[in-house]
Amino acid sequence: MIIVATTQYAIESALTWEQFIAKHQALVKEAKSHHAQLLLLPEYMGIEVSGKSPAIDLELFQDMQYRLPHYLNFFQQLAIDNQLYIQPGTIMVEVSPQRFANRAYFFSPSGSYGYQDKLQLTASEKSDHLFMPGTLQTLFKTTLGLVGIAVCYDSEFPEIVRNLTLAGAKLILVPSYCPSLTSLHRVYFSCRARALENQCYVLTSHAVSQVKFGNAVETLSGQVGLFGPVDQGFPVDGIIVQGKLNHIEMILGQLDFAKLDEIRTYGQVQNFLDSQQLLSTELIVSEL
Repeated sequence: MIIVATTQYAIESALTWEQFIAKHQALVKEAKSHHAQLLLLPEYMGIEVSGKSPAIDLELFQDMQYRLPHYLNFFQQLAIDNQLYIQPGTIMVEVSPQRFANRAYFFSPSGSYGYQDKLQLTASEKSDHLFMPGTLQTLFKTTLGLVGIAVCYDSEFPEIVRNLTLAGAKLILVPSYCPSLTSLHRVYFSCRARALENQCYVLTSHAVSQVKFGNAVETLSGQVGLFGPVDQGFPVDGIIVQGKLNHIEMILGQLDFAKLDEIRTYGQVQNFLDSQQLLSTELIVSEL
């Protein structure tokens, strides 16, 4: 049995570096007190490392670059010291002059780490002209099992998650940032669908409350969840655990990859295996 912790998290601007460190040390301490083996934080959490509250997005993103090495060293050591996998949401990383990847790092208790860049940009991210979409998917081989990451909007594309589960991922992490109930519901129902159709676990995190993002103040909506298959041995709606809408809190859940193997073979339906047959289905056009 694996215990995972996820967060409905208030992003705070203009934190000092010392306040940032203390905040995350406290979160990790709470997760470890519940024997969690993995902690998930929300998309755009990296706003906090700026240490300022700039008026425009470009200044905010550039401020993050100064503390990026410290951010990496801090979470690397935090994962080692606490023997905990940490996915601290996303941070903007400059990949070419004034162009940034929305990057989700994943830190291991061994001291190693990797990352997944957001692949699909939302309309608002495209209009900002500062973001560059990722072009590669990463599968993380952990002592818990194979894990994939789909950053917020990426979870709304079945193909993105299917690529990861076909490669062996049984847990998909979805760090999210939703500036409306509409966007929250898109992510929420997409993640439940991805868990159903792939017969896998999907764990979400969300930023909540208000946050100053560059030149805008946004009121965020969040309701985290751990979702699984809709089949025997799982909750009838596939919701293993979820948070209370828009509350700042940590949610704990338990998952068992052996149960997925059993469901995929002996469940009432075999969505994951049966879907692979569809890849070779011939399509014709019938003129009526």
